[in-house]
Amino acid sequence: MPIQKLGDIQSLTRLELKRLSCSETRILRWYGYIVPVDYEFRFSMLKNIRLHIEKDEQKQAVLDEKLASHILETHNSNINAFQRNIPSLLPYVQTPNLANHSIFINKYAENNIVDYGMGRTFYGFHPEQEVLEQLTRIEQHCPEVLFQKQPLSHEENTDAVLSIEDLSIVKLINQQQPMPYEIECLVVLGCGLGIHLSHLLKRHKIKNLLIYEPELQYFQCSVMTTSWQHIFTLAKQHETGIFLQLEKDGRDLIKDMNELIEHCAISSFHLYKHYNHQVFDSLHKDLSERSWSDIENSGFKLKSTEGYLDFLPSWTPNIDLASHSLLSAPNDKLTKNLTAFKKYFPDIYKEYQNYTPKKWLPVTNSNGEVNLVKIDSLHSWYGESPKQDCTLNFENFNEQPNKDGLILGYRGTKLAHYIHYQFVKETEELLKQAEEEVGALPDNVPSIIMFGLGVGYQLETLLSEHTVEKLFVCEPNPDFFYASLFAIDWQAIFETVEESETRIYLNIGDDGTNLFRDLLSQFYAIGPYILNSTYFYQSYYNASLNSAISQLREQLQVVISMGEYFDHAYYGIAHTKEGMMRKIPVLAANPASKLSYDDKEVPIFIVGNGPSLDSSIEAIKEWQGQAIVVSCGTTLQALHRHGITPDFHAEIEQNRSTFDWAVLIGDLDYLKNITLISCNGIHPDTCDLYKDVMIAFKEGESSTVSALNVLGRENFTTLLNAFPTVSNFAIDLFSTIGFTSIYLIGVDLGFVDVKHHHSKSSGYYQENGDETYDFTKSANTSLIVPGNFRPRVNTKHEFKVSRQVIEQVTSAKLKGQEFYNCSDGARISGTLPIRPDELLIVATVNQKTLIVEKLKTQIFSTKDLSNYSKRFEKQFSQDLLIGELSAFQTLLEKDVTSKEDIEQVINKQKEMLFTSYKNGNSLLFYYLYGTVNYANAVFTKLMNNKTDTQNVHNIWHQAFEKWLSTIKEIKSNLSIDNNCDFDSTSYKRLYRELKYLKLNYKSEKVLVITNSVEFKKIVLFLLRTAYPWIEKVTVLTYLQSQKQTPTADYCIYHRTDVNQVMSVKGKVSTVIATDSFDLVHQEQNETHLVVPKFDNSTVFHSLRLISSIAVRSCFNNHNCKLILPKYWTSNETIFAEQEVILPTEYLTVYEHPLYLCFNDENRDDLSQGGSRGKRLIGKVKMKHLLSKAVSQAQIEEIITKDKDKITAILQDN
Repeated sequence: MPIQKLGDIQSLTRLELKRLSCSETRILRWYGYIVPVDYEFRFSMLKNIRLHIEKDEQKQAVLDEKLASHILETHNSNINAFQRNIPSLLPYVQTPNLANHSIFINKYAENNIVDYGMGRTFYGFHPEQEVLEQLTRIEQHCPEVLFQKQPLSHEENTDAVLSIEDLSIVKLINQQQPMPYEIECLVVLGCGLGIHLSHLLKRHKIKNLLIYEPELQYFQCSVMTTSWQHIFTLAKQHETGIFLQLEKDGRDLIKDMNELIEHCAISSFHLYKHYNHQVFDSLHKDLSERSWSDIENSGFKLKSTEGYLDFLPSWTPNIDLASHSLLSAPNDKLTKNLTAFKKYFPDIYKEYQNYTPKKWLPVTNSNGEVNLVKIDSLHSWYGESPKQDCTLNFENFNEQPNKDGLILGYRGTKLAHYIHYQFVKETEELLKQAEEEVGALPDNVPSIIMFGLGVGYQLETLLSEHTVEKLFVCEPNPDFFYASLFAIDWQAIFETVEESETRIYLNIGDDGTNLFRDLLSQFYAIGPYILNSTYFYQSYYNASLNSAISQLREQLQVVISMGEYFDHAYYGIAHTKEGMMRKIPVLAANPASKLSYDDKEVPIFIVGNGPSLDSSIEAIKEWQGQAIVVSCGTTLQALHRHGITPDFHAEIEQNRSTFDWAVLIGDLDYLKNITLISCNGIHPDTCDLYKDVMIAFKEGESSTVSALNVLGRENFTTLLNAFPTVSNFAIDLFSTIGFTSIYLIGVDLGFVDVKHHHSKSSGYYQENGDETYDFTKSANTSLIVPGNFRPRVNTKHEFKVSRQVIEQVTSAKLKGQEFYNCSDGARISGTLPIRPDELLIVATVNQKTLIVEKLKTQIFSTKDLSNYSKRFEKQFSQDLLIGELSAFQTLLEKDVTSKEDIEQVINKQKEMLFTSYKNGNSLLFYYLYGTVNYANAVFTKLMNNKTDTQNVHNIWHQAFEKWLSTIKEIKSNLSIDNNCDFDSTSYKRLYRELKYLKLNYKSEKVLVITNSVEFKKIVLFLLRTAYPWIEKVTVLTYLQSQKQTPTADYCIYHRTDVNQVMSVKGKVSTVIATDSFDLVHQEQNETHLVVPKFDNSTVFHSLRLISSIAVRSCFNNHNCKLILPKYWTSNETIFAEQEVILPTEYLTVYEHPLYLCFNDENRDDLSQGGSRGKRLIGKVKMKHLLSKAVSQAQIEEIITKDKDKITAILQDN
């Protein structure tokens, strides 16, 4: 049997092979949506699927039916053919597993392959013709490898190349002989659709045909559309032996050839490379230039990675180089363009005035159109007509442009009470109402990022057909940009820009490493909110840049939503100010210079809360005496459960949830053995939990910049990469300090199992191992990334960003510094994978002890912190700030009737901020920059809405009204002089309060005084179930309390009559619960809880509600005068903008989850239960008494359940 298989095909057990019951259905469905939105413009010139299919859906449907019929017939025929000829491959043929590739039929009725994840085709418009052109070209000059002879002579270019014929690769190809009719052995690199195989067998008598195809899906596409029966028939005619090597890329060629030499006695083989592939390219180069004996002795020189400058699409156009000539200086257009750059962009001029291309040469055809040719392979970037290619490419973008916009919304709940996010919520609905359908690129384009210039013909077309106000051109390949100097008229472009009010920004030669920061600096200079109306045009595809481009687009989308905003700046500055007043030690300047070599040798364990922490606990226990253990965030709970006390605990969030997390561990003494390390905005209450605290300034924060304006930057170090997670902060901190061995443990940044996303010893899991909540529901964990100890793992976007930031740290590591990744999660570039059980630590216990002490005394310092508060207030004028906010308010109170008015407000707000910043005596810029950017992004989006309707105008006015209201609220907050207005964000607050009260309980006595049997039984039930640690409880009537004169620490009254006398006061707290203001008789050291009844079935009101709030508020000891509860209702209109009428005025009001606290003094509101209220500014309205709005059915259900519960309590007692 002449048809055979060489070597072993990889086992099928690792493949998930499923039979497609209706292959044709899958093909037809493909045309339903054409291409996923996320990948609309990731195309290289003419590989965009949209360019290939019929725009007329009915015509395309007819073609689809034709393809479906063809697939059924061809696939069945091929199954029979492989059954008879190569049965071992039948599983691959019978059950094609097309994960991301498929067959499609184009508008010319030709079959092609498409990567439907990327929307890219494999071949061009005419696969059959293109393959035949390739075959003809290779037949003219075909590499032959002779086992016993030296290869053809080959010398690299050393002199200046004046023509295409002077290129060494051209000289080498010209030495190669034509492909003979009779071929002893032909090695084909790539199967693709297999079109070339039948033509090769028709035109040549091949004895042995060895085919390598690394991409199994290509082969499986071929068996669905190409007749392998015909290929096998042709092979039989010449007794050709076919050797199909699937999922093999040819790197085993030496072994395979030796097998053929042994069994078939071949003396040479010819080489046919069907498509571009990293390994194929290396093999082709080696086999063309090196002797077989050399290759046998030292192996192939395979590239480990492919740089973006070397990238080639898998399939490249076939052009006739004989009709092209090389472009070089001197050249009229080049000279003219360089003169223009000398005037407008002198730095670019200097770089390109004597430029020599490195990888790609500019060439021109007989029509004067400029193309690019790869120096080492002669592959061209464009086809025979680069202008036509560029025109088609741009027309596709022009018809359906991509505008990423900005992610402006907030999906979380933890910070929903912030002023900024309340404004976000209010405007989100307005933005939805103003949504418009995406159409063609408008005549006037506010802003566009063009990624990929090529030779530039698309740029000329863009600017000739559209007015672009702000154009950002990014070309990572300097050779491509150099070619544009021969192709387009840059001088005309610059003159047009100069004459108009438009701007052009050029970024040349950046592979994406610095592109985001460069672009961002340009956007910040003109206002980042313009990103909301910025189009993104990726004019060509480069797989080596895909990650950088994706990252760039993701980062630009979240520039505003992830940026700093008012509340973050406000609390950050307040917390920093408090920290400086407490003289918390700060990371000093040049910390690495203060440590000896021995100091730095002590290893650092950065311990994250990833799932692999569970399998790393024993290693941490084993080495914790010799390594500095740093716990990150929620990791502390897991370490506590395993009896591990870290040397340092790191936190990065400045909101108060860090306090709650720590308290929920349930061991305050444990925390007092740990040093907290954090950024300068850490919450003061969190600091109070730990033994001591050390902080570092985090770059880019308003709290950092404003503080260093007072303190001076020269004495402190700021961390550049301390975001977005606490692990990033810890890694950046200890690498900056200079430690040479940093181990990442449990810093997974990914999951092997999405249900095991954190350590099961942490708060993310219950005692029984079940999730506390559905993590995958709240986080998109479908992203796939390379794994550290395994091929791939799942991850989420935040972890992906975190990994990228860590890689910035590892890529810039100090001399002698190493990072070890011990986590079974995502692979992190710049780290060495090492399993926890393979660790070997040589540092001594004494070394560790000494360096920990040195960190606290030398690396972190309190120097220069004296009189910080006075210096701060001297630097930043409160009166000036309020005056500037008043100016903002005046600006927004003007009528807005046109787009020009909106644009004027946007520009004026930006101008006011930067003027204030330059003056340097106000905090306006620090407080408002992020939130103003958000507001301007909203206004920009509304302003550029093309629908000129009354509805859109109404939305403008609503947006401005809400922004004016927000500015007023901000002004009110900043007008209050309160040095203790710290963040009040909480996590599991009610549960944490109980935990904190229990931890601080010292056998205090509780006295309840009531004449109500119901109130008595309900309170006793509540104390027994919710406060079981309370041991000393006494319940008396009013009469009994007057006769016995008891004493108590906490005293709770239930007062229903004005004649009921309150003769006993609690030593700590006294709360008097009543349902009417008429019963309030205020005295010192007592709090009245007034729970007025609502004569309405739509509001939940109950004695259990009164009892619960009375007990909790008493134990919390707010030391306030009045408490009003919050209510559940089905009628929100009751709890709207109406003002709450109170019998007396109160100076301060603080909001808690269950109630409001009123006081006649300007005091802090830190409760005994460890909670802070959020201060309310202005009039108290009924909306502030709304706990939750529910349906009427839910209210009725709540009321019924409450009555049943009270009945059960009364019966039980």
